[in-house]
Amino acid sequence: MIKKYSFDYDGKATASFTVDTDMFTPEIAKETLTFFVWDYDKEADPVDEVLKKYALRAMYIATCNNYNLQGVTDEFEDQEGFCHVDGRIGIELTEVTGYTFDDDDLLNVECEIQK
Repeated sequence: MIKKYSFDYDGKATASFTVDTDMFTPEIAKETLTFFVWDYDKEADPVDEVLKKYALRAMYIATCNNYNLQGVTDEFEDQEGFCHVDGRIGIELTEVTGYTFDDDDLLNVECEIQK
């Protein structure tokens, strides 16, 4: 079965995946979740839970390195414990944007200055 996932981080960053659950099974997902000892909903579908973690990681990589889709996909190859996201094992990252910092977001933020 093919599932499509789209994640939006408050309109500031996004990630989308296509997952073939015949290849990336719930058992593989559980192994990934336990490898990292992640906090997740143990009653939910483990594939869904893993994809939430992958989306956060993809957005983080895109933000920190200013990478596009190909750069993030390549970076996942070197991420210990993460599966490749190029489709070869059933997970394909299809879209990612990093967080965009905006000066206007700080206009209404309280600032504490210490002397």
